[in-house]
Amino acid sequence: MKKNYFLFLIIVWGLTFVSPVILSAKVTDTRDIELRSLLPVRAWLDNRVVYVSFFELPAEATVSILDAEGNLVNVCQYQSPEVISFPIVEGEGTFRIEIKYDSNIFIGEFELK
Repeated sequence: MKKNYFLFLIIVWGLTFVSPVILSAKVTDTRDIELRSLLPVRAWLDNRVVYVSFFELPAEATVSILDAEGNLVNVCQYQSPEVISFPIVEGEGTFRIEIKYDSNIFIGEFELK
């Protein structure tokens, strides 16, 4: 019984890393955003929406998107986020994402066409 329970937990844990896009029927363009960090945060891009997933639930998180020149495109603060969706309406080119919570700062770059 314990072996089955452990196997079930491993499967559920593994599915948390599967992008919601893979689980849906629509065809999309999903790309991971490489953050300069080890795990506690994952970011990925689906068309023009940036998603951020936290493996450790922070009390408060700030997500900023900056363009190639360093101009702030958008910034939002979230309380106890698990997954954040962040649409980018305008612009093309290279963007930078900054995710801040507690004393952690994670930075990554992505491109929109």
